Order: sequence, then structure tokens, then C-alpha cells
Amino acid sequence: MAVKGAMDSLWSVRRPVGELRPGDHAWLAFGGEDEHRHVVGAFVRTGLAEGDRVVLLGGPQGAEMAGGDQVAVVGLGDSGAVDPRVLARALASEISEADRSGCRAVRIVTDLTWVLRRPGGLELALDCERHIERVIGPSTSAIAICQLDRRACAPGELAALEEAHAVAVTADPDFADSVLRIDRTFHPAGLALGGELDASRHAVFSQALSSVLARADGDPVHLDLAELEFIDLGALSMLAGAATRRPGHGPLVLDRMSARLRSVVEAVGWDMLPGLRLGAPHPGN
Repeated sequence: MAVKGAMDSLWSVRRPVGELRPGDHAWLAFGGEDEHRHVVGAFVRTGLAEGDRVVLLGGPQGAEMAGGDQVAVVGLGDSGAVDPRVLARALASEISEADRSGCRAVRIVTDLTWVLRRPGGLELALDCERHIERVIGPSTSAIAICQLDRRACAPGELAALEEAHAVAVTADPDFADSVLRIDRTFHPAGLALGGELDASRHAVFSQALSSVLARADGDPVHLDLAELEFIDLGALSMLAGAATRRPGHGPLVLDRMSARLRSVVEAVGWDMLPGLRLGAPHPGN
């Protein structure tokens, strides 16, 4: 189902949460608490640290209530009725109040997952998104993240709501410089590596890998290597070592390796380690 008007095209911009800017009406379909913490949690924490106004758009649990000078919690009414026009007016009022008080920016977080369970929920949620876009899009101070729990939504609902946003927000990279980029991934859980991984960056790679392995809770951990142009033998040995230290846990899965890198892994026999598995092929293979 397409959204009419200013949001007709499928979103095409993926932006780390730390790079969101005023006027962004961003989308996050999270699949677990870890992803939620890395994106929405970071968005709110940064706003509070920088003195921004934070507006949390709540569910049907109550009317508007104050959350302190820096935070506002806006409910949608005691009866749980949803009126997108009322929502838009409440957001516009919060933005105006923040502007009058001299706030640098307004950060808005909303979750419309529960709206989908209402009669005509998808159309109602899309109408809410249209009204949010009309408030946020022209703003020079407001940024919004519209989040949705993908585990509670049908594929068609997710696709329709994706089309209502020009920006998809992602977690900030675990590490990024001019040589190497390490991004946390959540579907599946793991890391995506891009650039070159040499000895000078073993420490940051080890830290990122240890962090994601610690949160794996026995599930497989995937490394997406499609954008990795170089990895030295030391880093490969770190991967092999991490895999052998996971007895009884899910494997470390190497996805989308280049043909050259795959041949190195197979030549030294690391693909035979019980904790290591070769996953999805490289798209160019």
C-alpha cells in the first residue's frame, strides 16, 4: 500500500542515529532490546546530554503529563482514541514551546505499534505518519524517530509504513575512520566490516567482536564481510580463536566473503573449526 502525497517514494536514505538532522522523520523497525538501545536509547541520551527537548509520544495509557523541564510525555487520551490531528497539534505545540524556551533542538520519539491493533489500524497509523511528516518536515529544530516492533507486525504492515518515511535510521558505527568501519547489525545479529582491517586496528575490532559475542546469548553471530577489502592473518586468527572459545554456543558465521578471502580461509582449514561457519556467498561471486 503506497502513501499518497509528499511521501510517495520508498525511503532511500539510511542514516546513523548520530547523523540525524532537523527535519528528519526517520523510521526504525526494531527487533529486540539491543537494537532499541543502540538507536532510540542513543537518540534520547544524546538529546538529554546536549540540552535538547525530548518528546515521548506515549500510547493510550493517559493524558499529557509533564516529564520535567527537558522531557515531555504526550499520551493520546484516556480512552485510547487516536486522532492524528490532535497528535499533530500536540507535537507542533511542543516544538513551539521548545523554540520559545531556547532549546537547540526537539527530539521526538513515537511508537505506533499498538495503533496497528486498532480497527483499521494500518490506515490510522499511516494517517498519523502523514500528520507527523507535516509537522516535522518543514521544521528547522525537530527530529523524529517513529519506531515499530517488527515482531508484532505483519510483513505488509512493515512495508507500508516503511514507505511513509524518507529516512531509515540505523545504529551509529561501533568504529569508523578513513580506513575501517565496523557497524553493529541486528537482522541477523553481528557486525558488518568495511574497508581494511590491519594490525593497527586489531584492538578496536577485538572490542567490537567481544561486545557482540557477549550479547549473543548462545545464538549465531554473523560477520558481514561484503565490503571488507583487506583483512590480515592476525585478524583472521582472532576470528578463529573467538570461534573455538564458543563451545556449546551458536557459531560465528562469516557471510558474503570475497572469493579471495574465502580461498584463504579454506586453505588454512579454518572453515573446518566447529565454531566457525561459512555463510551467505558474496553477491559478486
